Amino acid sequence: MVGAAALSDAPTLVWLDVCASTNDEAWARSSDPRVVGVAADTQTGGRGRRGRAWCSPQGCGLYLSLLVRPHFGAEHAGALPLLAGLCVAELARSLDAEPRLKWPNDVLVGDLKLAGVLCEARVEGRQLVAVVGVGLNLRAPPEGYPADVPATALGTDLAAREVAARLSARFFDALAALPGDAPIAALRPRWQALGPPLGALMRQAEVVGAYAGLDDTGGLLLDTPSGRVALHAGEVEQHNAPARTRDE
Repeated sequence: MVGAAALSDAPTLVWLDVCASTNDEAWARSSDPRVVGVAADTQTGGRGRRGRAWCSPQGCGLYLSLLVRPHFGAEHAGALPLLAGLCVAELARSLDAEPRLKWPNDVLVGDLKLAGVLCEARVEGRQLVAVVGVGLNLRAPPEGYPADVPATALGTDLAAREVAARLSARFFDALAALPGDAPIAALRPRWQALGPPLGALMRQAEVVGAYAGLDDTGGLLLDTPSGRVALHAGEVEQHNAPARTRDE
């Protein structure tokens, strides 16, 4: 860890020159009520979902982890990654990009990944505490992305700190506006507006069906030949062609 920003009594986003993982650094500060998150110019051990590494070239991306203590319970924790992805996509659109959301927590431009979200949560007493990590590609590295990383970047001239400020404000304002009893249902229309087209063909292992939106728990709904199913975890393959269901 190098170059941590000094803390005052005001809510603070700690900025580091380099760290292994901003999620880990945020958890290390979770007991400090002044800290709202940690960001870094680069990560040496950035990670995505399911143990994957996250490419974090210096000066090319926003690597940000927000410390979140939501006003709803752990049963609604699935709202956090959905909200984070939505806020990233809406911010990208305000910067003239055309992103789409891929369930559960990726932001794509075309078939290339613009951003990813890694949400880690636990319960302390009765309080849900979460770290919401965002990796957002701002500019492509001069040498390009690794061959096995299907990524793209915003291409913005904005500094990472400015993007962090805009994204943090957008996220916390949107979080505060969600109802405590049904946060996923409240944000679902906005998420679906930037999500896959209804009827898009999707596959998870042996399950193949037409995308039918999200349910109240954030699960992905697919209409399959044997009926509607809800997926709650795992990766899905998405295709642009609409699927045929048993009712067509």
